[in-house]
Amino acid sequence: MKVKVYGGCVSRDILNFDEAETMQLVSYNARSSLATLGSNNVAKTIPNKYYESLSNISSKFQRRMVESDFNNEIIESAAAEDYDVLLIDFLVDRFHLAEINGKLVTRSVEFVRSGIKPDKLINTFSDQYMKLWREGIDNLFSVVDHKIGLDAIKINKVYWSNQANTPEDTILLNDKWEIEKNNEKLKAMYDYVEQILPSSSIIEVDKDLLVADSNHKWGLSPFHFTDDYYKRMLEKMRT
Repeated sequence: MKVKVYGGCVSRDILNFDEAETMQLVSYNARSSLATLGSNNVAKTIPNKYYESLSNISSKFQRRMVESDFNNEIIESAAAEDYDVLLIDFLVDRFHLAEINGKLVTRSVEFVRSGIKPDKLINTFSDQYMKLWREGIDNLFSVVDHKIGLDAIKINKVYWSNQANTPEDTILLNDKWEIEKNNEKLKAMYDYVEQILPSSSIIEVDKDLLVADSNHKWGLSPFHFTDDYYKRMLEKMRT
């Protein structure tokens, strides 16, 4: 099975547990909000001086992800008929949007490291953001439906966790992150896509498996889970 991942490590890391190598990762697009994918925004371009500022990002991977976001590369990737599954999660939509030279981009941590000063910001919890998000997902789904069919889309229906595998880190999670607020937003997103996609496109594991791993390789966060989560997601993707 050839898989493209559009979202974050919560989806990308699932394939790390594929010891039988039943899945081939074709591409991975991260740090790029669906709210930037509306057809009007995709049609706009960014002047070269902003790309030059990306040299301030030391990591090649992180630099490439911001450049990919600038170019809305997931649209082109989704239109290529070289995959069986497009696995999507919405956790990247926790970031605000930045407008530069009339084009909306994702204000990720990596974007901030570039030193670019945006003309304005759109708050991720605003009604305007959600309107843009719906336009973006409609456009992406339309591209996939035209080229491959909506059955190729799989949504990783995951929520932020308010529980870690140690009591101390559970307290830390809930003190540091706006978990409930983000989960309310995620629910609205899932409600929207579930009106469009067949139920077979929605992959969800038991909420008991949503446990933040205190020793996760990417650090403690509400969406860096213990191994059991990724193993169960892999099983569900195979069925």
